[in-house]
This record gives sequence, C-alpha cells and structure tokens, in this order.
Amino acid sequence: MRRASTKAVFYLAVLPAYRQRCMSILLDAAPETVLMCSAAHLDRSVRTGIESRQYRQIPMVRLFGRAFVQYGGLMTAMSARVLVVDLNPRSLTAWILLAIRRVLRRRSLVWGHLFPQAGSDSSTRMLRLAMRRLSNGTISYSYANKRQAELEMPDRPVWVAPNAIYTRSELSHALATDTERGALVYVGRFEHAKKVEVLIQAFSKSRAAAEGAMLHLVGDGSQREELSQLVSSLGLLSSVTFYGWIQDFEVLEGVYSTAFASTSPGFAGLGLTQSLGFGVPMIVSKGEPHSPEIELSETGGVLWADESTVEAWVEAINRAWASRTAPRPELRDFVVERYSADAMAEGLLLALADESY
Repeated sequence: MRRASTKAVFYLAVLPAYRQRCMSILLDAAPETVLMCSAAHLDRSVRTGIESRQYRQIPMVRLFGRAFVQYGGLMTAMSARVLVVDLNPRSLTAWILLAIRRVLRRRSLVWGHLFPQAGSDSSTRMLRLAMRRLSNGTISYSYANKRQAELEMPDRPVWVAPNAIYTRSELSHALATDTERGALVYVGRFEHAKKVEVLIQAFSKSRAAAEGAMLHLVGDGSQREELSQLVSSLGLLSSVTFYGWIQDFEVLEGVYSTAFASTSPGFAGLGLTQSLGFGVPMIVSKGEPHSPEIELSETGGVLWADESTVEAWVEAINRAWASRTAPRPELRDFVVERYSADAMAEGLLLALADESY
C-alpha cells in the first residue's frame, strides 16, 4: 500500500461503521493522519461507528434541522498540510475552513457526493460547485461522477474513493455455492425513505412467499416496531426474520448465502455494493433518488421494479423468484476489483499525496 507523504486531517460529520476497514487501511498506510468527527449526523440515525481509538470526537450543533456547525480541533484542522472536509453545503464549518485555508494557501480537499440527492439538476448543486472551487480537489464516491466533475472543472483534480465495506481478501472468498437460495434479503435502516413496508406487503402477496421463500430483514431504525406489527398482521411471523444490525462479516455472509436476491424498495446506496460483493443481484425501484452506487447497475446485477409500489414489487419479486441465478461470480469479481475497502483507501491516499492514478 502506498504511504501518504504529508500529515492530513479529516474533519467530517461522521464516520459510520461501514468505513471501519477503509479507515484501518488508511491509518496503517498514513499513521499520522488525524480523524475528527461527531457522534451523529444532522440525521441522528446516521452515526459514527469506527473504533473510538481511531478518531477524535467533536461536538455538533444542529441548526433547525437544515444545517450544522462542528467545533473542537479547529486549530489542528486549520494548520494541517492537507485537510479533507465533507462536500456537504449543510456543514457551515466546512465552508469556514475552506474559505480560511484558501486565503492561507493551504491545500484542502472536499469528499462526498458531487450532486445532491435530488440529482444533478437540483438548484442546490451550485453550492457544491462553490465548495469545490474553494478547494484544491475533489474526492468522489463514484467513477461516473469523476468524469463529469472533470468536465465541469478541468483545473481541479478528482479522485475516486468508492463507498465500500469489505476488503478484497474477504470478498474473494465470499461466494457460497452449496446453500439453498430461498430467501429475499433487505439490509439497511428501517426508515420511511427506505420503504421497507412496501417490501413486506409485496412479499406477502408474492409467488415466492406462497412457495415457501423467507424474508430476512437486517437492520434497525425508527420503524422497527411498526414493521414488526405489519409482519404480524399479514400472518408472516413464520416467514420473516428480523436480525437487527449484523457487524460480523461471516454472519452476514451466511445470510446472503441463502438469498436469491436482495432488495431496495426506497433509494439504493451502499447496500448495492454489499449485495453484489456477495454475488447476489438486487431488486431496485426505478425513479428513486439513488446514491452514486447505482452506477453498479451497469454490471447487470440490478433487477428493476417499475416503481416503488406494492404491485410493482410483487411483479419484480415474482420475476426474480422465477429466474433465480445467485450466486453470480462475475458480480463479486467486479466489486472485488473496484469497490473494495482497499480501493476506497487507495483513492484517499492518492488524493492526500496529490498523485494521479
């Protein structure tokens, strides 16, 4: 692994648990790097989850649910040779740090979504462009956005640190072929935007359920009790399992090893990378404000539902059940090569060192 040559500070809103492997690789390669973040994001369901010894926790003040200010460690951030902040216009601290360091001629990078969730035509995209102009370069979550960013701003370099969870070594061995594929899997938060209730209702009406398929729900959130009651009211107690959050790789691998497909009835994000990494295709709704990971649909690993309605999902589940193909080694191999925690860390290290690919 390439070693970064300069001391860097990451001043971020949060570092969720899924970034644990990436951050460990980064700190091993660049041990002088300082990570600073808060306990939870503007959306409090998004929380920091990496090892406490790896980062310094800084306070956050939320402003009417629309913006936030972080404080603590500001002098360390200001004096760093390289500073990385969120590419998020809601972070007033990121704006302040970028502006001051611009005046001081110190190198700063922005890391995040190049476009808001509403898409590249959103009116707020100009704010992200302004943050990029204040910075010395951008770290993108996706390869497709890198190309567009370079066209928009040819004088600002762009690196890719694709959102990823597992290492190449882990995924290279994660392809169980000797298990019965009789389950649908959902992994993620139980929040309204994820539309898990649509999945449960559609599953109850599907041919898959009628023929003995199971539904595995991995995660938690504000809708946990509501979803449990829905399962009970639909008579699905023997067909649906709630697992809670699973952090252990081998346990989660076991869940995916039973899946003929995974699901994302709301917007798709990192779960798509995870599912394809296990060789499992994902059913995804069209028309949702998907995260950049949706570019993985080019692998052929996405099975589209026409919309995020119960009727459309019944039809999509039935199609996936009738043509069960998991596991698919080519999906796993693509993620191993381009969407591993190693690839994510490599992109960050190249950005810190100001080196091209």
